[in-house]
Amino acid sequence: MTGALNRYRNMDRDWQDLADFAGAPVTQPSLFIGGGLDASLAWLSDAIEAYPVTLPGLTGSHILDGCGHFVQQERPEETNRLLVEWLWACAP
Repeated sequence: MTGALNRYRNMDRDWQDLADFAGAPVTQPSLFIGGGLDASLAWLSDAIEAYPVTLPGLTGSHILDGCGHFVQQERPEETNRLLVEWLWACAP
């Protein structure tokens, strides 16, 4: 668990290191895959609604019904299919 916990231990440093980018949109091509049963979709609903502004490079968004927070573990085949299709669509 050390690696996973270190991510949270480093959060304050991330805020400091990324301060110059506060409020900047992510313009790179991006894909959102979430689980319909993921509680974080409810408490992040404002952020998700803001995606057109905060993620102008968002080219796809998928909510997997009956799936929770760990889509890559709960629905690996569907998650991989969506990722591969998205990568092919983004390829030059």
